[in-house]
Amino acid sequence: MSAATKPAATEHSLPFDDPEGLGELLRGLEPRLRAVALRMTRDRDAAADVVQAAFEKALRYGRDFRGTARVSTWLHRIVINEALMWLRSERRHHRHVVELDEGRGASLEDPAPRAPELLAQRQQVLRVRAGLAALRPEDRDVLERCALQGRSYAEVGRRTGTHPAALKSRAFRARRQLSRLLQNS
Repeated sequence: MSAATKPAATEHSLPFDDPEGLGELLRGLEPRLRAVALRMTRDRDAAADVVQAAFEKALRYGRDFRGTARVSTWLHRIVINEALMWLRSERRHHRHVVELDEGRGASLEDPAPRAPELLAQRQQVLRVRAGLAALRPEDRDVLERCALQGRSYAEVGRRTGTHPAALKSRAFRARRQLSRLLQNS
């Protein structure tokens, strides 16, 4: 295809008929999109993965792009959605990355808690369980789903038919009641 016959990419269209133009467009937007992903994930490798997944979705679903927004805006939203999915996944898997300072040496101390610390932890777990059992069932349910299982208020609201704002209020009251119960135990 000659330069005169190539369809021109506009800010409201994706040049699927021109692979070079599409690649140029994605390469041009990548630094900004990677910065957005990095701000959300705080992990360079994850940010690169998020942008890659966003590009894959854009290529897969790009023909459905209506052109009512700019391509960069559409890709920005896809990156944000992918980063949110990554964050939810991380929360579910409880993956914590610990970076060691190079200035500090590694401790050779046994990382397992000592017997008194372990006993105190077990007692605390029993107090929290007893406190949760003392809450109203609907309050306990929202705490378990949102605080312990890491689900969003919107997700729980869709499943239970309750408005997310009502769930937030219920969770706030439940945490306050649980705190009182734990202080009195």
